[in-house]
Amino acid sequence: MVEITLLQAHDDNYAYMISDGDTTIAIDPGEAEPVLDYLEKHGRSLSLILNTHMHQDHCGGNLTLKRLTGCHIAGGDERIVGVDRLLQEDSVLPGLPWPLQVMHTPGHTRGDCCYYLPQCEALFCGDTLFSGGCGRVFEGTMEQLYHSLQKITALPETTRLYCGHEYTEENYRFAASIEPSSATVHDKLSRVHYLRNHGKPTLPVTLAEELLCNPFLRCEEKELQRALKMEQASAVEVFTDLRQRKNRF
Repeated sequence: MVEITLLQAHDDNYAYMISDGDTTIAIDPGEAEPVLDYLEKHGRSLSLILNTHMHQDHCGGNLTLKRLTGCHIAGGDERIVGVDRLLQEDSVLPGLPWPLQVMHTPGHTRGDCCYYLPQCEALFCGDTLFSGGCGRVFEGTMEQLYHSLQKITALPETTRLYCGHEYTEENYRFAASIEPSSATVHDKLSRVHYLRNHGKPTLPVTLAEELLCNPFLRCEEKELQRALKMEQASAVEVFTDLRQRKNRF
């Protein structure tokens, strides 16, 4: 049975452990210590690190883990620290007990990848998609990130999203400022606030929840366009305006 465990790193990063029998994978180990503690506690050996992108807060633990465990490192960018194998859209990862789909999702950086585990309907989306938000555009274009998010929305709505940061409360504060009369958004913000006040993570969330509440996934909806006074704009133009507003929020 596949087990997915959330590990906190730095102040608000999340790394994830995927374990099944003799196979254990780390997703985005920003720090080595939480992963090493997990391996010792559960008596497991690390076989692979998958990085969603090359930013240090997501791969800062790579070299220590590689040195101490002998694991391999894979990702979609040659700048990932210690990377052994470069991945692209639909790359096949041999030796895993279950299929893992690689999705190239540029926008945040040019080499961003998300990893979809169909057996669990789980998506590890790094900084491409957050609960209530999305990543900043550092290297790609707004249009690229918009289309990367559209690729994610094509997955089953029951997909659970494992994002790279605990940004949910801030994101939904922004969403509420955009749609102050939306009961759906305010209800979501209240539930998120309760979880954070009790020291609990807001992740994972389902894609269905995000399609309902996340403004960055609703750029074609007339209600959101009216709130932004952009009824005649394209979805990409709405997305660009939203992302620029969020940058200033």
